[in-house]
Amino acid sequence: DVIFAPTADVDAHRAMLRTTFGTLSEEFAATMMGKVISGLRPNAYDVLAEATLNAALATVASLRPESEIEALMCVQIVIAGFSALRMMELSQTHLGEVNVTVYGGYANRLLKLQGELLKTLDKRRKGGSSQSIEVKHVHIHAGGQGVIGIVNHDEGQERGGDQK
Repeated sequence: DVIFAPTADVDAHRAMLRTTFGTLSEEFAATMMGKVISGLRPNAYDVLAEATLNAALATVASLRPESEIEALMCVQIVIAGFSALRMMELSQTHLGEVNVTVYGGYANRLLKLQGELLKTLDKRRKGGSSQSIEVKHVHIHAGGQGVIGIVNHDEGQERGGDQK
């Protein structure tokens, strides 16, 4: 694949790609660009339409990756989404039940994958290491004990040890 800068200012184009992919590495940006192209190209012998490539890059840029791992996730999100749209197009080609079922099924799975990837990216950005559980109804039987409120585990105490 040969990629041409939209203007004669190649350095500005490379800087824009690095910004798009949230990296300082030119090699990483070039690799991700190649992954976008190969992931969206209908098959190995076709040429990816310039408008599709530009739309995909605009989508990656709109997700604003802040690191290489986020850029990789954004590329996966974009490829899953654009591929789902392609599968929807193929399902409508002849409107036969087989086409709708097969390609529509692929589109559905790709859209679910895209949604899961977006949730994962969002969780990563929000620091998704915390977990909360909401209990709405509890039964405490005679002789049992219960606690209402926030309970923090003190890392210095061992389980079952003396509490002060």
